[in-house]
Amino acid sequence: MKKYLLFLLFAFSIHFGQTKEFPLKNEDFSKLLMNDETAFAGTISTDETVIRLRIEKADKNPKKQEQYFVSGYSEVEDNKSPFSGEIIFTQKYNVKNEPDSMLIFGDFTLKELDSGKHSGVFTGKVRIQTQKDQTKENGTTLTFKGKWKNYSRNLDFDVWWANFQPKDLSKVIFK
Repeated sequence: MKKYLLFLLFAFSIHFGQTKEFPLKNEDFSKLLMNDETAFAGTISTDETVIRLRIEKADKNPKKQEQYFVSGYSEVEDNKSPFSGEIIFTQKYNVKNEPDSMLIFGDFTLKELDSGKHSGVFTGKVRIQTQKDQTKENGTTLTFKGKWKNYSRNLDFDVWWANFQPKDLSKVIFK
């Protein structure tokens, strides 16, 4: 009986301990992430200072296909800083009442390459709403929301940027 219970416990832990695979590994979101070579716009800091962020390069990792290596630059007022980092997609959902649309969620980490008071790391969540059929021309929206901390650890700001102007960012769902 003891062995039977151990077996059940082991089987249960394997079944529920596994992480769910990202279902869209065969899709390539590089073009979407580069946003037609246009910078994303948003805000950083409690003063809602304007930030522009452009992803100039996005490469899908062939060994871990939900991961993208990205590089580009961030620009806040007179400070322009190159960055490199990664975006890892984790979840896909269908959009209620829009059978041709899907939501894709992931995590991002972008490290600015400069040093100094106004250079640091962006971390947070990314959300894409797009058509299921990527061959169709569509109004894809990308939204990034998270934190920026400078390397000295004395500045820490909420940040977001998108390829559209959300009416109320607090109503945009992130997973």
